[in-house]
Amino acid sequence: MNALVSGSKKKVLVAGATGYIGKAVVAELLDRDYIVFAIVRKENQLEYSDQCNLNVISLEMGKNSDWTKQLPKIDIIISCLASRSGCEHDANFVDYSLNSDLLYFARKIELQHFILLSAICIQKPKLAFQRAKLRFNSKLMSSGLRYSIILPTAFFKSLSGQVNRIKNGKSFLVFGTGKRTSSLPISEIDLAKYIVNCIGSEESWNKSLPVGGPGPAVTPIDQAEMLFEIFDKPKKIKHISPRFFDFVLILLFPVSFFSQKIKDKLELIKIGKYYAEESMLFYDADADAYDASKTPQFGENLLYDYYCLLRDDPDKIPDMGSQKLFS
Repeated sequence: MNALVSGSKKKVLVAGATGYIGKAVVAELLDRDYIVFAIVRKENQLEYSDQCNLNVISLEMGKNSDWTKQLPKIDIIISCLASRSGCEHDANFVDYSLNSDLLYFARKIELQHFILLSAICIQKPKLAFQRAKLRFNSKLMSSGLRYSIILPTAFFKSLSGQVNRIKNGKSFLVFGTGKRTSSLPISEIDLAKYIVNCIGSEESWNKSLPVGGPGPAVTPIDQAEMLFEIFDKPKKIKHISPRFFDFVLILLFPVSFFSQKIKDKLELIKIGKYYAEESMLFYDADADAYDASKTPQFGENLLYDYYCLLRDDPDKIPDMGSQKLFS
């Protein structure tokens, strides 16, 4: 993909600017001399808010039906919006409704390019957040605007949920053999570069773009081996039956009709089950199989080096929040 070296003073709006990928996208845009408008809830949420090309827009998206009236006329939108929990109501609001508001605004101002950060897992949709993303993707593709839909594999952060377990001498937990699923994890820095490259690369326009980091593909067992070596801990792997999820789902399903909290918990269990069973790679529908060789690779940062960074600077170990599956 050919990159546009300079922003040529194009104005870019970043939604989701304070998220894991959004922050990296803002930094990359500023490095390339774009004029950036970053939507944040609180003005102090961005570390580089003193840069002259950065304009911070403090507002709560979706609070009012006409919230987009507060946005300036810009050339490009990069939406890194994503629901935190993945639960149905959250996904419908963030992944579909807020993005739809941005699209309405984009069409009104005759935007040059709408770049959407989506997810590679929408290839086999089984979950509420995947369906919400697909609904908006279809809306964007039929809008008449130039678009690029980015479908990244696993993020480095997503594969960091058990770092503290290994650091503290606990077992690494895997479902089944730990070899059923794999991914080509990509760093936030590499993904941000790829996203910004789309602005000046005609080959990325009006396409859905699967992308992973540099290979080879990594399984949960591979992750465990890396962490044991890096943290110099004894190899302890605990295998959990994938049926664990089915048991919990059966247990909670009847109660979910009477409690939104339980219904949300049920969706989180479904998400856990999905990631225990499905790879984050290009899905070849004809072969009904995931294929690492057909997953485009980009970047130079490796998961192994990221784990080394977390060992050397424990403060950088990410807080997984609601995405945390193992304690």
